[in-house]
Amino acid sequence: MSKDKLQYDVIVVGAGMAGSTAAAIVARSGLKVAVIERGVKPGSKNYFGGALYTHALLDIYPDFFDRKPPLERPVTETGFWFLSEDGMVKATVQGGYVNSDPIDAYVALRAEFDPWWAEQAAAEGAFFIPKTLVTDFLYEDAKVIGVKTDRPEGDVYAPVVIICEGVNNLLTQKLGLIDHDLKISKTALAVKQLISLPAKDINARLGLLDNKHGLAISVIGDVSLGMPGLGFLYTTNNALSMGVGVTLDALEETQIKPYELLQRYLEHPAIAPIIKDGQLMEYGAHLIPEGGWTTLPKLYTDGAMVAGDAASMVNAIHWEGTNMAITAGKQAALTAIEAHKKNDFSAKTLAGYQKRLNETFVLKDLKQYRKMSAFLANHPEFMDIYPTFLNDALGMFFTGFGKPKGKLYKDIFRSLTRRRPLLKAVGDLVAFGRAITGI
Repeated sequence: MSKDKLQYDVIVVGAGMAGSTAAAIVARSGLKVAVIERGVKPGSKNYFGGALYTHALLDIYPDFFDRKPPLERPVTETGFWFLSEDGMVKATVQGGYVNSDPIDAYVALRAEFDPWWAEQAAAEGAFFIPKTLVTDFLYEDAKVIGVKTDRPEGDVYAPVVIICEGVNNLLTQKLGLIDHDLKISKTALAVKQLISLPAKDINARLGLLDNKHGLAISVIGDVSLGMPGLGFLYTTNNALSMGVGVTLDALEETQIKPYELLQRYLEHPAIAPIIKDGQLMEYGAHLIPEGGWTTLPKLYTDGAMVAGDAASMVNAIHWEGTNMAITAGKQAALTAIEAHKKNDFSAKTLAGYQKRLNETFVLKDLKQYRKMSAFLANHPEFMDIYPTFLNDALGMFFTGFGKPKGKLYKDIFRSLTRRRPLLKAVGDLVAFGRAITGI
């Protein structure tokens, strides 16, 4: 090997949450690691709602809060809003578990947080190579020994490559770890607006005491027009992150444009007053791999492992992804360190990555929820009929004064059965229970 060739102990492809985490752990061990990022800087290609989960952040940096991370509001209230065509039922929790010490989750902006997260890895000794696209792999005896990039003489060598390339997992496909492109039935397109509002207006309209209180809300019902999908609302310090995510196959079938769906959500009678007089700061879209366990690739091969969105590590039901990416990045890094100690970078050694992940919530949760995407595709009533019924039922219950309560309850019951026969409703409930428990 010539002296001019770039040689590292580990290469990480992608400087998102998984990639920068993996790089930090590897560098901390004393190994030489390079992170190759196609964006101008970490975070420039990343976009989400969204919240970061404290358990994962503290696992990597126990002094996380002392490092002054660029966080927005803590999530002190979370839950669901159920929309009908003209109404809304709120089911949220605050206090108790939500107000644990430390707070369970914080809203963040990836364009600000990802560069900071990468800086922490760089401080550990990781070397970042931005504005560089990995195009293929380098092989020796059919084993990965590095990557090819779009730079002149851009080959980079390492006996282990950790692929954290994001949802467009072309490199994962090139390695043969997965044999298909993104499945449109199991990939969602989320569109989002960041709407600027004075903090005092956000607090007053959403019942928040001050900037130390924030919301993380999943919105179900009229927001997705019966398609498999959800809306969301997150509070930053001086803005609302509002968006809708729906599966690609549903968008294709209905020919509804994503931005039209978002605009309809923002104009809903229960939502419009919340964002009144707000100013558009940012608009963006992002693909979300929602197949989970059913689209999970093989996670390792000779000389390489894959983590994060590239491996469908997203729990769409709980809107979890960043914590899964951080946990997977850590486990991949620990496996790479072990491989160096053994001087064995074969698939046999790197299989330890999957064994490690099997002991975490990541693969356990993906396996448990493996039936959910099919369930939601086959039960659109959970996105349409039941949220509307819930609005009608509670509306009647809380405004039925002066009406005999026996008649009131009959009216509520008829409100359900005229939309969904009772036996089918019972069957829906059983099917939901099976899907969410993985039975």
